[in-house]
Amino acid sequence: MKLGLWNFEDKMLYMKNLVHLRYLALSLNEKVGPLKLKLFKHWNMQSFQVRGCSVILDSSNASTIWKMPLLRHFYLDGIPFTLEGSEVVHRNIETISWLRPKCCTEHLFTRIPNLKKLGIQGEMHFENENSDGFYNFVHLGQLEKLNIKGWDLKLPYSGIPWATSFLPNLKKLKFVETRLPWSDMRLIGMLPNLEVLKLINACVGEKWQPCEGGFRQLKRLVIESWSLEDWNAVDDHFPVLQHLELSDCRLLREIPIAFADIATLELIQLDSCLDSVSTSAKLIQDDQRSYGNGALLVRARNEVTSILFPRI
Repeated sequence: MKLGLWNFEDKMLYMKNLVHLRYLALSLNEKVGPLKLKLFKHWNMQSFQVRGCSVILDSSNASTIWKMPLLRHFYLDGIPFTLEGSEVVHRNIETISWLRPKCCTEHLFTRIPNLKKLGIQGEMHFENENSDGFYNFVHLGQLEKLNIKGWDLKLPYSGIPWATSFLPNLKKLKFVETRLPWSDMRLIGMLPNLEVLKLINACVGEKWQPCEGGFRQLKRLVIESWSLEDWNAVDDHFPVLQHLELSDCRLLREIPIAFADIATLELIQLDSCLDSVSTSAKLIQDDQRSYGNGALLVRARNEVTSILFPRI
């Protein structure tokens, strides 16, 4: 179903009578302005997506999704919404974005046991917005993709079986502005089936010292960091890594030379990093070639010749 930009409120009211509607995708431009969304009881709705504008969804109305028994995908691109748990289990729901951190409760997650994709978005001025809620992801055993942004969270060091039954199916994880210490990556590295990790200004601190035995299945690592200066790693830290992507790492001096020993490495991609980082990447490439691996590709653009933000 496609809706125009004129008489939008009337069309939303008209939607109330579309009882057979299964798929709704709205893409709105800035001329529409903030959209106050109202949900109706669409018994046959399976996919509901709104993109391209700020969305306001009242928490009392958000619970209407529990009255859509066939709903599988629910995505709002804009202001995160609050969702209370249902009294019954909804096994069809596979995607929800973007929830507020305070929604990360045992009561909600136990009602959506087959969730596969989840987006959590906090607000930076709420520093303690359910900062311990990460523990409740233990109830999402089927989760495959998790995006977290703007949440000043805390990763629990105890009480979670990180290396065994915690998020056993998680393959893709993205942190954006989460203010995690680099030392917490030791816990993330224990996730048994993680294949893609994206850290977008997610960690604070100058040094990352990975631990042995971590990231056993990681194939793609993406880092954007304004604080990372020293990165100490050996090949055993990322044994099957294929793609390394660094962007805006303007304080990082070099890529650990131990990456030359990662036989699976196929691509090092750099954007807006120091020229010394590019030099280290080419040294790794030369070492790989000397071992008979000529497949490693190095791409670099927008090289920075000096540190732009020196500490005073």
